[in-house]
Amino acid sequence: MDSSFRYRFIQNDITFFSSIMIPSKWQSKHLSDRIKTMPKKSEFKSSKVQWWKKNTTSLYKQNSLIFCSVVLLICAIGVWFVDIFAQWMKDLFLSYSHLQEQIQQKKNPRLGETILTWNSFEDIQISFYTKPTYIVAWWDVMLSRNIGYFAKKQWYDRIFKEWNYNPLSEFQNCKSDNCLLFLNLESLFADPDHDIQMWGFDFRSNPKNVETLLQYRQDKPLLLALPNNHFINWWFQWLTMTKEVLKENNIYSVWAWFTQEESREIFTWENNRIKFCLWAYSYEWWSAKVRWWIVYWNEINENKIKEDIQKMEDLECDVKIISLHRWAEYRFSPNNWQRNLAHSLMDSWADLILGGHSHIPGEFEMYNWKYIFYSLGNFIFDQWWWKRATWAEFNYFYDEDLNRNTVPTYISMLIGLKFERNLMRWVDIKLDQIGFSSTTDGLFDKISDGTRDNLLEKINKTEFWL
Repeated sequence: MDSSFRYRFIQNDITFFSSIMIPSKWQSKHLSDRIKTMPKKSEFKSSKVQWWKKNTTSLYKQNSLIFCSVVLLICAIGVWFVDIFAQWMKDLFLSYSHLQEQIQQKKNPRLGETILTWNSFEDIQISFYTKPTYIVAWWDVMLSRNIGYFAKKQWYDRIFKEWNYNPLSEFQNCKSDNCLLFLNLESLFADPDHDIQMWGFDFRSNPKNVETLLQYRQDKPLLLALPNNHFINWWFQWLTMTKEVLKENNIYSVWAWFTQEESREIFTWENNRIKFCLWAYSYEWWSAKVRWWIVYWNEINENKIKEDIQKMEDLECDVKIISLHRWAEYRFSPNNWQRNLAHSLMDSWADLILGGHSHIPGEFEMYNWKYIFYSLGNFIFDQWWWKRATWAEFNYFYDEDLNRNTVPTYISMLIGLKFERNLMRWVDIKLDQIGFSSTTDGLFDKISDGTRDNLLEKINKTEFWL
């Protein structure tokens, strides 16, 4: 680049910048006029406020429904958080009260996750959970035929006399104030009875046999499920007499009856601020003609059971229990239809399924962290002759006490379930204990660990070993 060109370039730059930095006369006048016409600061602020009011008012008018919905949602969330906090504080207070009782008695409370510890009395602890509730369940009770015959000869309290073994004594956590006993009653109370040494399906039991149930329950509440496959053997007066006997002795029951309304009454029971709801079902039809009367019960129909589960939800039930009396007889395992039905009910928010009808202990499993007991077998039943039976069409196992293969109709399976409400207001369900015992002439006896393990190997389908 030569010097002349460089000079012209510099001169042009100076002219350009001077035109910007030093305005001409016309530019100065134009700029002065613009400044005079500009709004003052106060006027500018006022117009800005007016624009904001105008636009926000318009926005509110156009979207008032959305605005109100958002406000209501915020309020609802706030109320929900306040309710949760209040429940936490209430549960914490109850746990603290329970701790004070333990300190006064100088006993260790139950184990649990600890949030506060006293070292005064052997590390007494306060738990996240409230006081637990227990349900202890067996299944088939048949007090007629040979059972009733021996009761007539040796009196009606023979089975649970003090010197006889009572399997319920193994369940120390089951107390009168926190435990519910559950059974399935296959025989009705009738006069005349059929308490003789004879086989058949005539299950008429003398009303005095209720003493066996009273001896068993002692001071605990007892619930009996009556819908089962023996309705067709019953007369009108037997149903009526059974209902009266149970009512006189303060025994709860889930019924089949002569009207659909009464047969579909849900059973509810509350303990330690946990509300339990139970409905019992049997077979695929909903009524049967019994002599000259029609008897109704809750049929095993998947869609109807799901509707009933929703009704339990509407009743604000914490634990929804379904009782099914329909599993394959003398089989450890359910068939595909029965298993799929149980899984489908669990997917529909049932919390626990208890089953029976097979007359032998059956499989139990955890599905979505909930328990399904396909069959609890017999409790009090005169099928002890199966100790010598190994028929090919029935399932059997090796009994080390008898040193032979047997069909375990004579072995009673007893389960203890533990229910606890935590600070999140959920109810945790745990299999607290499981026990087995053998029966002869209706009397119970302990079984060896080897026999117990052989049976559990056939039926335990959970992720853990008991």
